[in-house]
Amino acid sequence: MSTTSTPVQAPSTARQRTAIKRPRLIRQASAWLPGRAPEPLPLQDLEQSDAIRWVDIYGGDPDGAGVLALLAPICRGTLKHKMVRDLITPKRFASGGRYGDSPVTISSAFRIRHLQPGADEGVPAGADGITSVFEPVQLLVGDDWLLSCWHPPRVFRGLGDPMDVTDDSSSGLYLAVAERWTTSKADSAAGLAGLVRRQLASGNGYRPPIT
Repeated sequence: MSTTSTPVQAPSTARQRTAIKRPRLIRQASAWLPGRAPEPLPLQDLEQSDAIRWVDIYGGDPDGAGVLALLAPICRGTLKHKMVRDLITPKRFASGGRYGDSPVTISSAFRIRHLQPGADEGVPAGADGITSVFEPVQLLVGDDWLLSCWHPPRVFRGLGDPMDVTDDSSSGLYLAVAERWTTSKADSAAGLAGLVRRQLASGNGYRPPIT
């Protein structure tokens, strides 16, 4: 998979930041059984599922206590305040590790996207008409659950505004992982997280070996 190319509108000097739609906290919630297509579910239904439970959130400026209260039932007593803090705090990028004797692990990943300006815009997003965006993602993995958190994207080339397309990142990743899940040998939350990392790496132009 190559890096994605998504049409976006070039920024206007008259445009106010307050006019940008704030991304929703819960991007997607779904149940994953080995060999079967994933099932999107409301959080209250996902709490009762015996499948692997994946909740994808946006970590722009969430309240840690609120996130813990919202997601703790999904994790059935194994989610702690420190884990949530590490998950949603942009400056606490984890290199990977466990929380003491807990089976829960955390790691960092990212996606790079190259966004093209709208065809009708007179001002290009960058010198070559492209805005390159870095999208950090934190992955928190339990025995039978996965929490992923997208942090605010950062422009490292061009002048476009990446906030307009943040929801596309989550849905695109979900669909890519879902396509490969049924034929993979993954049967655990760790296996699901491995597929997520592979898709993120593939989107960045790196092809990790299939194991």
